[in-house]
Amino acid sequence: MKISLRFRHALPLLLLLFTDRAFNEFLFADEEDPVLGLYNYALLGLALLLIAGYFRYLNAPLRRWLLVLGVALGALALESYNGWGSPMVYPHVFAKLTILLPAFGLFAYYRRHELPAGLLMALVLAGLLLNLALYHPDALSLSAFLENERGFQVTSALLLLFVGLYYFNQYLRWGGLVRLGVFFLIMGLIVFLQHRTVWLAAGLALVLNGLLIAFGRVEGVRFTAPRLVPMLLLPLVVGGLGGVATVLDNPQVLRRLEESVGDIQNADKQGTGSWRLHQLEAYQPFVEENPLLGLRLAGFELPIQFYGEDDQPLWQDRTGHHFHSFYLDRLFYFGILGLLLVVAVPIGQLIRRVRQPVPLSPTAAALVCFTGCTLLYGFSYDWPPFLYAVLGLTLAQAAPLPYAAVAGYRAARAAGPLPAAAPPPEPSSMPASYAALS
Repeated sequence: MKISLRFRHALPLLLLLFTDRAFNEFLFADEEDPVLGLYNYALLGLALLLIAGYFRYLNAPLRRWLLVLGVALGALALESYNGWGSPMVYPHVFAKLTILLPAFGLFAYYRRHELPAGLLMALVLAGLLLNLALYHPDALSLSAFLENERGFQVTSALLLLFVGLYYFNQYLRWGGLVRLGVFFLIMGLIVFLQHRTVWLAAGLALVLNGLLIAFGRVEGVRFTAPRLVPMLLLPLVVGGLGGVATVLDNPQVLRRLEESVGDIQNADKQGTGSWRLHQLEAYQPFVEENPLLGLRLAGFELPIQFYGEDDQPLWQDRTGHHFHSFYLDRLFYFGILGLLLVVAVPIGQLIRRVRQPVPLSPTAAALVCFTGCTLLYGFSYDWPPFLYAVLGLTLAQAAPLPYAAVAGYRAARAAGPLPAAAPPPEPSSMPASYAALS
């Protein structure tokens, strides 16, 4: 019997996903444990090793992007040495740039090796559910929902969406009530955990996914009755069950949902949206004074500008400014050019790939939609470290195709209808339970 070792290709991404609290909580009770800081440095080393070992698999746009990043790091080091006598006086500011390196490392690695996506998603989902069950069971209680006690961190809820989009596309491509049930379970958890930013991100991701399918951009996926009818019936069947129906009909539950929707609609006046607005107002003058390049290292020395109700700074000086917005964070430290350094190449590459006539695979479509919704997520939260690894994977799975491949596809379409793709064979070593989720 031949044993498949493809599972090892999921390890680089899993190591980056371990930075999320839902996974490192299994080993570290304190999220400020200094070992986790050392782990982040180890991941930086891993990213550099992957870049060096698989450099030839970086395409031209990624190589140019990496070069620009290197120049930015070099310029920041010179500024640090010239102004403070040290080549890296404030590692916190340098980390805003080095956090991009896993994107290059994962891109190069997954251009060379195929990701066992089914295994990865099953492991991520199992880890998230296990963390909820062991460490945050109260977050699943009705009282927690009514009192808006989430327990589960927003980045972990975002990972639920990452997995959910995968199973959504897998169901539309291959069918299977298990895949559909997993998708609805994940979406139910996202709603129940009440991270409103993830609600909006999920809505945007599903709209993007629907548009890709409607325009024939996902391989082998169409909106057909055999796929849509179970999607409509399953929620009705589950919602009609006794316990679920009782919860859904509870006036307190409906009131809580209405309040959450109200927080979204009136973000400038209530909920955490107003808190973020006040933070933006506090730092907006500094962003406007330094629009192109930001404050950079001087920004780290700037006293905290955001105060609580007792007129005391919410954080200690020289600990960073703890922005709850990816955009405000980038604009404050590195200005418009620093923001473009992060988003310009990915947006350009993904738009170019989507516009090509060759459809995306269901997995690549899920990744593209997830990455697209993180642009909305970034208005409310800074991007977590693992998101840059997912970005690298997305760019690898959805890299623009060369002209010859596009021309060949067009020629094949002109010659006649393409034959339907056959489902991939299930590996003989795959357990039946896992095969249902792949």
